[in-house]
Amino acid sequence: MVHVAGDAGFSRAELDQLYRRHAPSVFRRARRLLGRDADAWDAVQEVFQKMVTAHQSFRGEARPMTWLYRITTNISLNMLRSRSLREPAGLTVIDGHADDGQEALETRNLLQAWLKGLTEREQEIATLLFIDGLTQEEVADVLELSRKTINREVAELRAKAAALGALPEGDS
Repeated sequence: MVHVAGDAGFSRAELDQLYRRHAPSVFRRARRLLGRDADAWDAVQEVFQKMVTAHQSFRGEARPMTWLYRITTNISLNMLRSRSLREPAGLTVIDGHADDGQEALETRNLLQAWLKGLTEREQEIATLLFIDGLTQEEVADVLELSRKTINREVAELRAKAAALGALPEGDS
C-alpha cells in the first residue's frame, strides 16, 4: 500500500481499492518506460501520492486508469530525465545490466537529444506511439485529444526526428 499523508478526497478504503486494482498496471507501465524494477516501484509510489494530492484535477468522466496512465507516463519521463543527469554518459543500463557499447550510446544520445526538443505533450505522444506501440486512435483516447490533433502532433514529432537524422519507425 502507498503511504501518503493527508489523503483528503479519498477514504482509506477507496485508496486501498484503487491501489489494489491499479498498482500492477501502473508498475508495468513504469517498468516498461524505466527498465528497472526499483525505479518502477518508486514511480508507483509517486503516482499514488500524486493521485491523492491532485485528486481535484481528476475529471469524473475519465476512467481512473486513463488518469493514472497519464500520471505514470509523466512521472516516468521525469525520472528518465533525472536519471540521464546522474548516470555517466558512456554507460547505458538496460534491464539492470550495463551496456557500454557504442551503438547503445549513440542511440541513447540521439533519443536524449530528441526528447529534449519535445514538449511534455509531445513526449507523452512519442512514448505512447513509439514505446508502447499504441495506434494514433488509442493515443487520442488515452490523452483525451482529437485524432486530428494527434495526427498534427505526430507530423511535428517526425519532423523533429528527421531534423536530428533519425526517424522513429512505424506509421502508427
